[in-house]
Amino acid sequence: MRIGPVLIAAAGGKGLGVFAAEPMPAGVRLDPQPVFELDPEDVEPIERTRFRHHYFAHPERDGVGVIVLGWLTLCNHGLPPTLELDWRRDPVTGWWVVPSLRRSVQPGEELTIDYNCPLWFEALP
Repeated sequence: MRIGPVLIAAAGGKGLGVFAAEPMPAGVRLDPQPVFELDPEDVEPIERTRFRHHYFAHPERDGVGVIVLGWLTLCNHGLPPTLELDWRRDPVTGWWVVPSLRRSVQPGEELTIDYNCPLWFEALP
C-alpha cells in the first residue's frame, strides 16, 4: 500500500516494512507522525502482547512509552538507519515525530530506524 512517498510491503523474514516509493534525496523530511503517550501503567499490559515490538520509548521520560500513529511504527531496525527521527512537542497537540532521510534512497529501498535498545532478534542486513 502506498502512503505518499512510502510503500508498506512485506520485508522478507522481517514481516512488514516501509519502503521508498520514489527517489528521494538526503535530508527530505517525511510526513510528521502523531504520537499517543502511554502512562507507565499502560506499558506493562502492552508488554504481554504482540504489540510490544511496535511502541517506542518516550523521548523524555523513562518508563513511559509512546505509540506512533502512522507508518513509522512499521519501520524495521537497520544500522546504519536510513531515517533520522526528530521528536517534537507541540503545546496543544502533544508529541510528534518527524522522520527525515539520512541519505538519498531509490524506489524499493527499505527505510529503517535505529531501535536504540537491546535487540530481541538477530538483525538481518
